[in-house]
Amino acid sequence: GPRQNIRDTREMMNKDKIKLFGEKAVLRLTAALNRADGFRERVALHASQFPNPRFDKTVVNQKLAEASDAIANGRIAVAAIQTTMGNALTATSTKSSFTDVRAKIREALAAARVAHQKVVEAIRLIKAGYPATPVSTSTINY
Repeated sequence: GPRQNIRDTREMMNKDKIKLFGEKAVLRLTAALNRADGFRERVALHASQFPNPRFDKTVVNQKLAEASDAIANGRIAVAAIQTTMGNALTATSTKSSFTDVRAKIREALAAARVAHQKVVEAIRLIKAGYPATPVSTSTINY
């Protein structure tokens, strides 16, 4: 009856909303993960260019490897968003699959944050090896 038609229409609208929501999320998260990866690459390159580093290369590389892992996990979560989206759009009930989409988005977001954090930790380790020396003292004390 007319009630079922209204339900079907609402379901259709929900599916369109989920589709848009998911597509936007996938774009944004992919961009965030790509930024984190570029950041990681730049720092890795920078870290590799010290002839005799005053920082622990092993620990720095470990942090960068952890960033790499986080980015890989984030990409897996983004791929899962796309799969879940497909399921959500074919499912009869969109409620549960929408929850799944949200969970995967949170997962990918957390991964991007962790990746960024690990690169920042690597930078801190590098900087710690080179404490800033105030210019004035080095010029005065012969």
